[in-house]
Amino acid sequence: MARNFRDIAIGGYIPGNSLLHRLDPRVKLLGLMLLLAGIFLTRNPVGAAVNLGFVCCLAALSEAGTRIWFWGLRRFIWMLVIVAAINLALNWQGTPITVLGWESPITTQGFTDSALFTAALVEAIFLSMALTFTTTPQHLTSGIQRMASPLKRLGVPVDEITLVLLLAMRFVPQLQMETMGIVDAQKSRGVEFGSGRLSDRASNFIAILGPAMNASFRRADSLATAMTARGFQPGKGRSEFKPLKFSRVDWLAGCSTILFFLCQISLFR
Repeated sequence: MARNFRDIAIGGYIPGNSLLHRLDPRVKLLGLMLLLAGIFLTRNPVGAAVNLGFVCCLAALSEAGTRIWFWGLRRFIWMLVIVAAINLALNWQGTPITVLGWESPITTQGFTDSALFTAALVEAIFLSMALTFTTTPQHLTSGIQRMASPLKRLGVPVDEITLVLLLAMRFVPQLQMETMGIVDAQKSRGVEFGSGRLSDRASNFIAILGPAMNASFRRADSLATAMTARGFQPGKGRSEFKPLKFSRVDWLAGCSTILFFLCQISLFR
């Protein structure tokens, strides 16, 4: 079960019928950009607490389950610790914190700034996970394609870029799962990856790299054959089975997100 959590936390889609699942991907993409901007513009603890509460409400609306959110956040613990430590070490403004008569090099302003920035990173991670958990790669790329369609007038190959993005989102997680299977197979054959000299570890890494590259080339060849058989031609327009349409819920969610963003930049900066 833990391994399934690990696979999904990479950015996989969790099937469901929650409110976030039913929203138009363009609304979710626009909301993600606005909320991220508002989160990193927040400069006081009250605003950070409000942002965290809003993000937790979105996580609850996704109906993904509490355990998977903590499992996904666990992957970024070391990054959060390093970022917090760097902020504490490089910020000397404010009054030094005194503990039992000993004046520490950490200041009150540095501690506050470090806590606010770390909280903003946690909220950004949760928002990104909420987007990927509730949006299929196809809907996500369709939303990006619709939002970037005005760039076609400037000669930007929007359709080809979104197709590459869709293929990457679909096959990168599968390639990682295959690589994990190769690692497990090599371990069952007695290959040690966490011990031995550096040269031994490098040679053991080749035992993973070779089969993984072979699997990726084989999958790419199968994909190219399938696209050719379906008459794919670069630059030629393609139809959609289910075109994106805004509903009343989408308009309400979009207006609510814009209103919350305006509150963020006006009250919490």
